[in-house]
Amino acid sequence: MKMAFKKIILIIFILFFTFILTDRNVIFASSKNMIINNEFEKVNIKDSWEVYVDQNNISENEILKKQDKFLPISKLDIDGDIAHSTYWIKINILNTSDSPKDILLELKKPHLSLVSLYSVTHQKLELKETIGYSKPFNERNIRHRNLIFALELQPSEKASTYYLKIKTDSFFQAPITIWDPVAFSIENSNAQMMYGLFYGTMIGLILYNSFLFFSLREKTYFYYILFIAGFTTMQSIWDGYAFQWLWGDYPWWALRSNSFFILWTAIFALQFTKHFLQLKRKAPILFKLVNIFNTVCAIALILPFTLSISISTMTSTLIATIFVLFILLIAIKVRLKTREAKFFIAAWVFLLIGVLLNILAAYKLVPLTPITLFAPKIGSLIEVLVLSLGLADRIKRITLEKELESKKYYMQTLIQSSFKQMSGMKEIKELAVSGLTTIMILTKFENGFYLSKNKSGWSILTQKGETLVNHTFNIDQEQFKKLTYATDVDLSILGIHQSSGSYLSIPIDCKGHEALLITYSQENLKIDTYEVENVIPYFREQYMVLIDNLINYQSIQKSAMYDHLTNVLNRKYFLDKANNMMKESIELNQNVTILLIDIDHFKQVNDTYGHNIGDKAIIFVADRIKEIIKDIGFVGRYGGEEFIALLNNVGEKKALEISELLIKTLHIHSFSVENGNSLFLTVSIGVCSNTSNKNLSINNMIQLADESLYKAKNMGRDQVVIYNDFIEIK
Repeated sequence: MKMAFKKIILIIFILFFTFILTDRNVIFASSKNMIINNEFEKVNIKDSWEVYVDQNNISENEILKKQDKFLPISKLDIDGDIAHSTYWIKINILNTSDSPKDILLELKKPHLSLVSLYSVTHQKLELKETIGYSKPFNERNIRHRNLIFALELQPSEKASTYYLKIKTDSFFQAPITIWDPVAFSIENSNAQMMYGLFYGTMIGLILYNSFLFFSLREKTYFYYILFIAGFTTMQSIWDGYAFQWLWGDYPWWALRSNSFFILWTAIFALQFTKHFLQLKRKAPILFKLVNIFNTVCAIALILPFTLSISISTMTSTLIATIFVLFILLIAIKVRLKTREAKFFIAAWVFLLIGVLLNILAAYKLVPLTPITLFAPKIGSLIEVLVLSLGLADRIKRITLEKELESKKYYMQTLIQSSFKQMSGMKEIKELAVSGLTTIMILTKFENGFYLSKNKSGWSILTQKGETLVNHTFNIDQEQFKKLTYATDVDLSILGIHQSSGSYLSIPIDCKGHEALLITYSQENLKIDTYEVENVIPYFREQYMVLIDNLINYQSIQKSAMYDHLTNVLNRKYFLDKANNMMKESIELNQNVTILLIDIDHFKQVNDTYGHNIGDKAIIFVADRIKEIIKDIGFVGRYGGEEFIALLNNVGEKKALEISELLIKTLHIHSFSVENGNSLFLTVSIGVCSNTSNKNLSINNMIQLADESLYKAKNMGRDQVVIYNDFIEIK
């Protein structure tokens, strides 16, 4: 059970977190003696060293008595162990060259706690150097991120024996390489360039996203920054750079930093993931589980400071394993349902590919090249870049959504304000002007016109912008049936003197009012899809409601203001309008004249032909009066067969001419009664003007006109009498 658990932990740890870049040499040692010849540059010690696991902490000199206890590494299963043991590694090196050789022994596991190098002199161990995370970095003879010892070999037929004493509080691994110093320098220079590119890019991403966070105040960026910072620091710990450059003088913290930043990275990776993928909405159960797990991780952050290093290392590795399972669960749950999920899965796939390439290269299944060697680093770099792009894409879409929401609010406010203003308008043309203005503001088109359909065809009710429109229109009925928006089209189809451009045509189809509201631009301006599909149809719907309400209002108003039989003003509204007209005329010093008109012998018409014919006779006379008065005043029904008219800016002389024209018209046009018979109707007219007395009120003038009418009837009817003819103004 312990063995299986150890293997699982080790595999997960290697695959997803350590990414330790293990070099593969061209030459492997094939015997227990490491052969150093004249062509020597680099040898990886793979199976040529032996190891003894010391669980009793024996002395250095006693180790020489345990030679029979040393076993080949291939026969022991200690790789990945976490134990309070001391590991003794025995290495035999034979210099077969013809000169002394300076070589370097490198352990590519920088976070080992303590590593001591011993040589055998006169059957005793001689300590050469002790380095590791338990000792300050500056105490090393060779100040390198990895653990490096300098050896000097003399030409000999007998191998020199060296011992490495290793103590570690975390996973035991001892990848050992023997180097020629020149080859090591070249290899190290190349590696430094690759590491510099990796860490430089990661730091650049941290700075860039920090700038975005302070600009946007978006917490997803905050979690992403902490995730990258933790991930980069964790990588620098495993690569040895953190101990070299950051906390080399603080071994206590160096030994605990690995566990701490594994937990840190897991916490903020999941915090970023749940916000980036919106798990609260997309996967609420998984969201709750992530919150619980992150709470446990946050509490576990204190473990490196309170527990032993080995226990905290095992705990952090176990948590890291669960973290990987969470990432897999999240990927399975979200799949490719959203754009964020696509970025997320792509990022982790790149990382996995990098890790697999490195593993395949380690087993010689693919060629060992700089790409496969640094594949985990490249994969992790691509991962954070893809996540950064995904985050930028998400923020961009959120920004666009916010802009759209702001635009929606602006458009809705504009429309509501316009409708509020239009709701108080009493004329169709006023509504047309306001509606056209609103649509031009919404579309940002600089020109527009409002076509109204009447019996003779289409005509412009109002227009704005440049005068580029013909006054002859041939509107396609299909165009009238639906809202039309087009760009880069021939505008001549709308009667516009412009070869091409953009236009929007909104049909207004109400009972009693057919129209086209058209805005256009000489440029190929674009209108948002949301505006075309939602805002403008809403405007059209509400605008037609306003038109219908206005037409209904006008119909009701007309019914209230006009006599239902003759379609002239009733007495009440005539008097209201006459009083208003009188006030305006006084201000302008203009004349006002009142005519009272009565149909002669109307009772006889009713008695002879009946009330139906009598009503038609009243309508006939009313129509004649409207024809004569239409341009210079207005007419009302005063009662029964009696009419009243107000003539604006008309004096007595002109009033006399108009009255006589009315009498003459009735003499010429007969009124049809029944069975083809006709009847000539006559009227008596009383006239009063304020020409001589501007102090007269409408009521005074009506009274005086009534007296004049009475006089005309007494004088034989079918004539006009002006008030000044027989009464002196008082």
